[in-house]
Amino acid sequence: MKNTIATCLVLALSSLPAAAEGFSWTGTYEGHFVCDHVNGGAAGGFSRSFLANIRHTGTSLDVETFAVISPETKGKPSLYRGKVQEIAGGKVMAGYLEACKGRFDYKELVRIFPATSAGQSFSFAADTIFTTEALPGAEGRLVVESCKWALKRVSAEVPEFEACPE
Repeated sequence: MKNTIATCLVLALSSLPAAAEGFSWTGTYEGHFVCDHVNGGAAGGFSRSFLANIRHTGTSLDVETFAVISPETKGKPSLYRGKVQEIAGGKVMAGYLEACKGRFDYKELVRIFPATSAGQSFSFAADTIFTTEALPGAEGRLVVESCKWALKRVSAEVPEFEACPE
């Protein structure tokens, strides 16, 4: 699948009681996203709940998300791969994700904005850009979306899921 364009990810807020060194994004997250879009020349918007699984190794992130956009996408994940880096002396992390496999053919790039790696719980927010001409039910129409994600970690267990191809 051609999954590559822009979905900007804004990371904000706290984390685990661990210091930045050795901090891991690994875990399962629950959240919500809100999107505005242009679908075939008509403007609109929508919001959905979604789940994410994240594995963090070194500077790399592998991410799997689940969101029900339409009956055709129910239970089908989207996969992302990206990188994070420490900034501000290791107390903050930032980076990006790029979609590599989705529920249908689309392009997406995610910008990870600064998130602190100190605190009692870890959550983050994201800004995204998304484009497709294969949206189920709107095939052939250009769809361009800008979305905001908000996710909170509910488990730090290592999730099992398919990763993006190397």
